[in-house]
Amino acid sequence: MARTPEAITPSSWRKVIAIATLASVIVSIVILAFTWPTKAMETKNLPVSIAGPEAAVSQFEQGLKDRGIETFEFKQASSREDAERQIKERETYGAIVFTEGAAPEVMTAPAANASANQMLTGVAQQMNAQVQQQATAAKTQALQQAAQAGGQQGAIATQQLEQLKTEQEKLQQAQVKTTAVVPLGDGDPNGMGLAVAAFPLIMGGIIGGVLSISLVKGTVRRFATAGLYGILGGLFMTLILGTWFGFVPGDFGALWATFGMTVFATASFMIGMSALFADAVGIGLGAVISMFIGNPLSGANMPWQFIPAPWGALGQLMVPGASNTLLRNIAYFPDASNSLQWAVLLGWAGFGLLAGAIGWAWKERRVTGMSAEDDTASVGAKTEANADVPDNVEIPWKAANI
Repeated sequence: MARTPEAITPSSWRKVIAIATLASVIVSIVILAFTWPTKAMETKNLPVSIAGPEAAVSQFEQGLKDRGIETFEFKQASSREDAERQIKERETYGAIVFTEGAAPEVMTAPAANASANQMLTGVAQQMNAQVQQQATAAKTQALQQAAQAGGQQGAIATQQLEQLKTEQEKLQQAQVKTTAVVPLGDGDPNGMGLAVAAFPLIMGGIIGGVLSISLVKGTVRRFATAGLYGILGGLFMTLILGTWFGFVPGDFGALWATFGMTVFATASFMIGMSALFADAVGIGLGAVISMFIGNPLSGANMPWQFIPAPWGALGQLMVPGASNTLLRNIAYFPDASNSLQWAVLLGWAGFGLLAGAIGWAWKERRVTGMSAEDDTASVGAKTEANADVPDNVEIPWKAANI
């Protein structure tokens, strides 16, 4: 006899409207999370070193203030060498150096950030045009005044004015010197590879956490899975992004440790939250904090100083921001301090382990309490059963001392 398919009851229109509204709210939040930092960013307070005679430095800074330019936050350097040191230690993104009797020099660090490099290069071009214009205008004005005076002085001035035309042509070719102190590597000349590598790192941590929570039972075994994943995943990422593609140059062991600790820190946090609350909570918190909060605030595509305070600094205390800075330091800035970045990654990993230990202890305590209650109930039931049996009846389990 043919079976009649069961009728499917359609969802109510109220549910249709509710689901559509919920989806719209979620996608709006996602869009806001990814685009808000770009919309709200302010191109100001970029740390830049400045060195040279006090008069030249003061004149340059005052000129920027008069024009209302707040792009740079200048850090005084005692010399060109000191400015170069500040750049290599990532205290600043570049430097402007004034030298008596010579054109200024703009020092850049393309490996630090593409946006900062473009800004400093633009400053060099503006300064070059300004220096040429001022020098030409001053000489031309002086000679024209002398020529108008007439006499022998005027004749000499006229001759010098002709010579000035030749000098002006040479001056047009003169450039304010621009020096790339920390250039990008040959494998990633535009810096796109390093910027793109930030997203797989975030996804890698989330994937490790989701798979460990979904497919592995037991808190300890989940952490063991995440730890082994950090070792193997970090190795593969180093081989692909570093050795094969050349996007991230630097010491192989340091890069391996960075990639591995980054994905483990995120996975550890997710596992800890799942042990403390529930699996769905761990997965949800990991995705929200890493993808929708940490990633936009990481400063992977812009200097974190451009993100409104305190969000830019907060982003550096999260796994995406710390790992992005750490990778750049290892790849291009070996003189920079990495203590803060390692502390952040270890802190997130340790927090996950601590949360996991607390959650495991709570579950064990609940299980122990339930077992004790079951034992008490079992003993009480046996006592009642024993009381109902006459004394001359032998009870098998009692006789066996069970």
